[in-house]
Amino acid sequence: MTAVASRKVELFDTSLRDGLQQPNLDISVQKAVGLLQRMSAFGVGYAEIGFAGANQFVGDLASALERLERVDTDAMRLALFGRTRGRGTRVQDWRDAQFMVEHRRRVGAAVVVVKSRLLDVASSLGVTPEENLLMACETVAFLQDAGLEVLVDLEHAMDAACGRLQFGEGADADGRARSAEYLRKLVAQCVGQDVSRIVVCDTTGGASPEEVAEVVGGLVRDFPEAKFGFHGHTDRGLGVANTRAAVLAGAVQVQGTLLGTGERCGNVNLTTVVGGMQLRGEAEFVTAEQLAGLTGLAQWAYAAFALETPHGAPIVGPGAFGTWAGMHGSSEGKDPGAYLWCDPARVGAAAAIGVNGQSGRANIVLLSKQIGVGLDGAQAQRLLDANQGMMEGGGFTASEVSFRLACMRVLGTLEERFSVKGWKVVDESDEAGSRRVQATMALSVGGGLVTTTAEGAGPVDALTKAMRQELERWYPAIARLRLDTFSVTAIDVSAHDTAARVRVTVSFHADGHEPWTTAGVSSDLNQAALGAIVDGLEYWLGLGE
Repeated sequence: MTAVASRKVELFDTSLRDGLQQPNLDISVQKAVGLLQRMSAFGVGYAEIGFAGANQFVGDLASALERLERVDTDAMRLALFGRTRGRGTRVQDWRDAQFMVEHRRRVGAAVVVVKSRLLDVASSLGVTPEENLLMACETVAFLQDAGLEVLVDLEHAMDAACGRLQFGEGADADGRARSAEYLRKLVAQCVGQDVSRIVVCDTTGGASPEEVAEVVGGLVRDFPEAKFGFHGHTDRGLGVANTRAAVLAGAVQVQGTLLGTGERCGNVNLTTVVGGMQLRGEAEFVTAEQLAGLTGLAQWAYAAFALETPHGAPIVGPGAFGTWAGMHGSSEGKDPGAYLWCDPARVGAAAAIGVNGQSGRANIVLLSKQIGVGLDGAQAQRLLDANQGMMEGGGFTASEVSFRLACMRVLGTLEERFSVKGWKVVDESDEAGSRRVQATMALSVGGGLVTTTAEGAGPVDALTKAMRQELERWYPAIARLRLDTFSVTAIDVSAHDTAARVRVTVSFHADGHEPWTTAGVSSDLNQAALGAIVDGLEYWLGLGE
């Protein structure tokens, strides 16, 4: 363990190639360039930008990188992925290889995927084992002669080593022996050609840590002059464990996707591998300073791919270092770190105390003190009593701003600039498709009661316009406020059927200020939205003090 812990292990990211092979996932060329820059700064050693010439995206990205000389990815090698030449085709006429050579000035590494399982050589390629060896040899040599660094991904290597066929079924003894021997021939050929990295792929994600340790460890011992990598998938839920086993067995490179995206169940999640192993001293992937940027990098990447960060994502999720349970919150207050497996600051995160339906007064007290609006036990109880819907509906989990305002109301430190005394919405439609939505609202503002009416595209829009048109007269700063996103989540539907509560979150922005989010919970959608919008306005007006 000590020898492995002191060894540097490379990160190879394939988010822009393998990671995009899942439904409803996309990224713009501009954001892809930004992602590459951030991964380079973090310490990722290699990043694939796509399958050579396979689609418009990779062509556009390769061209953009060549035009943008100022894009700083020099600390990271960019790579293109491609196949060995086709049967009966000259390698110089093979489009994958041609594309790699065309872009070699900016993308200096080539990843060649080679079929390593006899089953796939015969059924997928339709060639003999000897021809497959020749196809691989000629493709590697051609790319090396063109000045490219060549890495070889041995597809289905774990299945080949373990003698597994379709659906993971085992071959007979003779089949297993021939399969394992052919894999060794491929590895020996790669070693003879001085391939930069030889990558053992668990293509189906069906391997176990014990198998990976045996296969990778055996190759490292038998070919000490070679550098081996591991490419894992999570089909059995063992992607991270298998990657860890490969590293401990001597792999010098791990391949995966930053967020675990990819086909079927996804590639191995590199953020989990990095945080999980480096924080325990089992390997060094990046410097300690770079590791502190892990959470920020992951959050930026989730946004770039238009994904929400999963609450329970290990290391980088919003719940990774948080507790919402009352008993645990109480213990954390007395003994910080008692319920955490590592110091979250090392990955750029912080311990979090949350409040929801499972929380008690201890969590409220701790979180209120943490954000600078400290409550005592009695005040925390008053907040609980006044905000049961928000507590049980996750409103304060969704918005720290709304929790802060609730604390200030209990403390009496929130100036009451306005209040909603009543409202109604008239929503009329006819069979021709015409619709008219009008909101009328009674507001207490400036020591008097006013009524305001507005029409909108929908009930929430009409309510917002009615409120704003009156409040802007009293508080002109509201005119600078903009609503961004509006999301609705149904809560406890099975328990309450049509009377289920909903949680509405609304995000706001104004020039010169960081965006903020507020929340409201109610059995009425409009009431929940109104609560979130009122909080958003209250918070904005409070910033001016």
